[in-house]
Amino acid sequence: NHVDEDIPSDRAQLWSKIIETRRILANHNVDVGNVELYSRSWMPSSSQHNVEDDSDDSASYFTVAQFNTLAKGLSTGPNNLFPTPFLDTDSEFHYGNYGGFTELTKPEVILDFDWLRKWRLLEVMLGGDDACMTGDDRLKSSALFDILALEEVDEYHSFFEPILVKDGCYDGIYQPKPYSPCVRFGWYSDGVALLWKTEKFKVIDDECIDADGNSKELVVKGSFEGGAAYRNQVYIIVPLQIKGTDKCIVVAATHLKAKGGATNEQIRQSQASELRRRSEQMADELKELGWTEVNILILGDFNSEPDSESVRSILCEKGDWKFRSAAANDYDDSYTTWKTRKNGTTRRVIDYIFHTGEDGLQCKEVLSIPSDEMLERTYLPGFRYPSDHLLVAAKFHAGVSRRNDQLPEASNSPFEWLTNFQSLRHLVLPSYIVGDVSPPPPSSIGSASHKHTMRLNALHVGCGTSTVGESLLCLREKDVCGNRLQYGHVVNVDIDKDALGVMQNRWRQRELQTQQLDDITLGVMDWRYLDFKSEESCRLALDPLYRNLVQPLPNNSNNELGGYFDLVLDKSTLDCLLCSETDVVSVFLCEVYRALRIPTSRSESSLDADYRHSSGGVYVLVTFHPLEFIQQLLAELPGAHLEIEYEVIKRKADIVNTIDALEVDEVVSGKNQSEFDPETYLPPASSAWISGSFSPDENYRKTITVFTCRRLPNPKQEESNQTYALDRQLVREHIESTCDKWYQTTSPMVTNEREATLRLDFQNAILSQQRAESSLKEEKVTLDLKTCYELMFTEEEKQVLPFDYFIEDWEAYCQNLRRGEDFPRQGMTINTAIDFLKEMQ
Repeated sequence: NHVDEDIPSDRAQLWSKIIETRRILANHNVDVGNVELYSRSWMPSSSQHNVEDDSDDSASYFTVAQFNTLAKGLSTGPNNLFPTPFLDTDSEFHYGNYGGFTELTKPEVILDFDWLRKWRLLEVMLGGDDACMTGDDRLKSSALFDILALEEVDEYHSFFEPILVKDGCYDGIYQPKPYSPCVRFGWYSDGVALLWKTEKFKVIDDECIDADGNSKELVVKGSFEGGAAYRNQVYIIVPLQIKGTDKCIVVAATHLKAKGGATNEQIRQSQASELRRRSEQMADELKELGWTEVNILILGDFNSEPDSESVRSILCEKGDWKFRSAAANDYDDSYTTWKTRKNGTTRRVIDYIFHTGEDGLQCKEVLSIPSDEMLERTYLPGFRYPSDHLLVAAKFHAGVSRRNDQLPEASNSPFEWLTNFQSLRHLVLPSYIVGDVSPPPPSSIGSASHKHTMRLNALHVGCGTSTVGESLLCLREKDVCGNRLQYGHVVNVDIDKDALGVMQNRWRQRELQTQQLDDITLGVMDWRYLDFKSEESCRLALDPLYRNLVQPLPNNSNNELGGYFDLVLDKSTLDCLLCSETDVVSVFLCEVYRALRIPTSRSESSLDADYRHSSGGVYVLVTFHPLEFIQQLLAELPGAHLEIEYEVIKRKADIVNTIDALEVDEVVSGKNQSEFDPETYLPPASSAWISGSFSPDENYRKTITVFTCRRLPNPKQEESNQTYALDRQLVREHIESTCDKWYQTTSPMVTNEREATLRLDFQNAILSQQRAESSLKEEKVTLDLKTCYELMFTEEEKQVLPFDYFIEDWEAYCQNLRRGEDFPRQGMTINTAIDFLKEMQ
């Protein structure tokens, strides 16, 4: 019943305590140098599924976190005073053994709960390791997570509850263990806590009748069924309504039986099955009470790895409820706990967020796992993290459920710009993108069952409703050692939200088809709104991905982000932007270059741990602009170092009706010519050249050019000092000069012949109107803008430049050249008309 005397009075004082804790840790830290929490970012979840996303429904978005805090009673040192008389003098923890974490540099500092560690734990709980949160954000924000499950909490009533519940923004429930080992070591019982933001959720208190006709509460908490070995583990199950909606979430939190061995795993499996059964029972009761959109979240430390029976008991398909796991990384190379005790080092995935999705609950993003290189020598805990478990978190959207037969017809009507995927396939194969890469040494492979997989990342800019992203995820290759090469993450960006929605729905159908094939596992498909006119839009769409880089630049003093993508694919997006403002084109080219992976030198030993390639990322551009123009634009891009090759393709525009009749557009010149092998290609479920939705005209039959631009290291910079970004002002000036040179010198709109014709037309128009000014020189006589428009443009040009657009260009011309007040804005002279055409073409 004691209460900590160090409770802060407000949020500002709380963060002052946290900042002071950092300062003290920094003074004691001699090895690491940095005591900031590990930087983590939000990345797309691999558990996307069939849900209609309504981005305007902000009330239905929420974040969930799961965190084993490492109990104070299981990690104290010999200098701590025990508050209870129940000390087990025969225990290895007698008089405090730091929970076995004796390999830490300074366990007496890192693990001192009352002095420092409690404030670090709060920093994690409030979202302090989210890379998007700045110091000011933390002071203004009450907390990042809407739902928070905590385990090994033995100071709940004395410390965490007064801050998070009584003086904070949460409501919560705590369930202590009945036979906690902390008590035997002279401390308070540890247990499980479940908290939720009161501004976001409301506990459902509808009256429910049990089998005997008696009223009962829906909230359930307690110990698991079984003997003494089962009953010491506890759980909490709470039904929550998302305020402002008719959606509800059954949330369960638990901490299952610890320690290895078949007997303990059998206990965990029984406990997991019971927890699922109780959660499903509560969800079914809510549906009986009239709640139509019900989902389930199960959070906890399961003390079992992903292939264990206890985890399978949650994920197995039985009954009406189907569960998925929200994971930040593939399980084979991830961890949620990584610790070194006196008896050795263990690295495992044992903390989980399980969720259903039949009624519209979709996991959108998960919090990334720190890369191996980030961690301290003794891993967790340490100066940079207060627990031996990472907090795992996910962002959810409780959208509108939509069944397969309700998907819009547009989901089967893709559209392909310029050419089909087969014609580009040889340029986007994983083996071509990675270039010359040495496979892991044979000693690291060990056996045929231990194969590495290299998963590439691709960015499809201006995707529209193309099937290219789907086709990329279908590509599979193997290197000489049998290791797999494939795309693991494809990000599609576009300014058209409707097009992105069409792609999502079509992909979900394909996922359902693929789930029936046991030997095919698709990668992650992601869709993001991005407007290259907006710097903020670029940062919101791409920076969360860049923050998740496995190998951030070590000497990145400018805090630059980038380098996530092995491939950036552009089918005519640059073409469209070149018809827009120069600023937009400069932003686009800078973002493309920033996105490309920076080439690195990798040793054989590093390849053994992390099977990655050292080649730079590749920008594949499909364009109908003249070859020489694009070549000059890219080859002389200021600050960029690119190896540029190209192919000229002659398109075949005939519509085909069967997959067997697919034709590959013909490569007529250039490099990288390669035969198309249909045996190694798994076609998508639907494609533009099958659906018959595309009706090409003569323009489609023109030749196009495909550029492949591989990023090279900057020879003027050391590898550790390579930069992601280009100087946008220099790029802008380069675009302007390139366009001016091309359109005014190489391929001008105003040829000598056209200028002569235009001067004659202006002269005739002046004479026909019999103007009083006709005595003046023709160069000084103005014609009204409507007449000028009719004289200056052909009928074909007027189709793409209506009069309204002409007036907009005229006003921009006058403003850009800063004409004086006496400049005639209501009309043009012949010289002004010619200058206007040269300037604005």
